[in-house]
Amino acid sequence: MKKIALMIISLFIFAQHVLGNEQEVLKQHFLNKIDEVILIVENKTLDRETRNNNIVNLLTPVFDFELMAKLSLGKTWRSLTQAQKAKFEKLYVERMKQSYSSKIDAYSNEKVEVTKINQPKSNRIELITNLINGKNKLEISYKFYKPSNMKKNKDTWLIYDVVILGVSILKTDKAQFQDFLQTKTIDQLMTQLTIK
Repeated sequence: MKKIALMIISLFIFAQHVLGNEQEVLKQHFLNKIDEVILIVENKTLDRETRNNNIVNLLTPVFDFELMAKLSLGKTWRSLTQAQKAKFEKLYVERMKQSYSSKIDAYSNEKVEVTKINQPKSNRIELITNLINGKNKLEISYKFYKPSNMKKNKDTWLIYDVVILGVSILKTDKAQFQDFLQTKTIDQLMTQLTIK
């Protein structure tokens, strides 16, 4: 009985060690990406469009925009045709990239620090960070998941939501889209996304 208990404890300790290492690897990879973004932003030889495109290309492997598009529509997603799904995904991805690009324009020497790492499940990790500008801090949480199968041209861990000061981008989009779809169609929503 003691041997079984010892074996279970050993497996638990080993599992915690593996999870801890995985968290540290993800944290370091994330911070390396941030450093690369800052290098691009600080390169004054790049025009705005080239700079933003370079950053979006750098970060695209880290984000699962397609999953975010699907989750943002909730149950409505299931009722779409394949063509509508493809079109909505494309529009949603473009919207996210444009949103990120506009935030880059507001950059002014902020630093990023990881303050906490949560792992509620073996395939979920949340990096809680502070965006620091002088004495001001903005808490931003990045929610990652690990797909059961690697996605082409994507990282091992992918961001599926970003929470800024307690407000989830994914939940905000979902609420806005559901409200819109109460009185309008999915095609009208996609037209609206095209305009933006």
